[in-house]
Amino acid sequence: MKRIALIVSVLLACVVSLGAQSQDLKRWSDGPLEWSDFKGQSVLESAPSALKVSLVTDSKEVTEKHKIQYRITAQAVMDRNASSADTASMTEQRLRYHQLQFDQLELYRRRLQNDLNTGMNGIEADKKLSYYRSLYKDQIQAIRQETRDGADDKKLQEWEYYTRKALEEIGLPPAPEFVPSDWCYGLYLGVGGIFPVNEIKDYFGGCFTFTAGLTAGYKRLKLKADVSYGQVDFKKPNVFGAVDAQGRALQGPMNEYATYLGIGTTLGYSVVNTKRFAITPHVGVYWNGYSWNMANLEYVWDDNANKELAKVKSTENANMKDVSWIAGIDFDVKIHKYVTSTPFFLTGQREQFTSSIRITPYVAYAKYKVVGASGYHIGFTVSYAGIARSLRMK
Repeated sequence: MKRIALIVSVLLACVVSLGAQSQDLKRWSDGPLEWSDFKGQSVLESAPSALKVSLVTDSKEVTEKHKIQYRITAQAVMDRNASSADTASMTEQRLRYHQLQFDQLELYRRRLQNDLNTGMNGIEADKKLSYYRSLYKDQIQAIRQETRDGADDKKLQEWEYYTRKALEEIGLPPAPEFVPSDWCYGLYLGVGGIFPVNEIKDYFGGCFTFTAGLTAGYKRLKLKADVSYGQVDFKKPNVFGAVDAQGRALQGPMNEYATYLGIGTTLGYSVVNTKRFAITPHVGVYWNGYSWNMANLEYVWDDNANKELAKVKSTENANMKDVSWIAGIDFDVKIHKYVTSTPFFLTGQREQFTSSIRITPYVAYAKYKVVGASGYHIGFTVSYAGIARSLRMK
């Protein structure tokens, strides 16, 4: 049970997003700065006011003709909670100085947006973002020195004029649209149960299972491979039925449980695939087997008990295994979707990442020739699935 609790905890940790405290952001496009935007507490007594701004990229999901698309935009944002001002510093000239800083950031935002519109990949876009952040930092330092931290009104006016003209010349660039790739890949982790029926249940009971798998797909086709592990109890300890002339068992398990292992590869097709839900029947090949440490027994007369008692003569690793078919249905409930802020190192692109809770009932056939038993394994898995798709310009 401890192992089950641990797995469940890991799954919950995957599903639950532990974000940092939310920021109160103001975009440049929201309008001019006001002193009421400065909500933070000053950390330096020598700084009468401070503006905290950032150049970032953002994505917005849009739906066009029932297809999901993303607009990737550069944003110039102010963090209200990290920007501060004391009452004495709230002058018109000081606010103009901070507005100039914000306007300069907007200028670099528009240049970055124009670069994004050329269709550069995620890694190139990240390099450009770092480049413009560096240029902005140098530019703000130059403005601070020339205007004496905003105190020189003449220099401040010159910079305001230069910045306003530059913004007019570059204009407002459009935001390009990106669509998810037809290819996807991901993984899933889950817990569940498996229960043998027909002749197999005469040998082993059901058990909890732990499942891990990888998946890939193209459009609605889905290929996945996974492994399931569990420990089962014996219904028939003398699995192979070896007995002596008196009908006494000559074999038995050394431990209370046997290990169950199932490895499957399936191909499926999503018959339903909406924004919130997907249904994917699948069928494929399934290797499964039981293994345990088995004792070979002999009967030796025991004077104290006044009868023959079973003694372990030797031990060996025993197993029964089979390769057959498996069929199931994945019911995916999509709980969260977002676009990564940085490109994935393998693809060089930003990714659309979808988190789902996946419920999978399945049935697998098995025939263990070593004991002449056949039947089915009925199982289910509840798992967390994370699926990624690279984004490409429309």
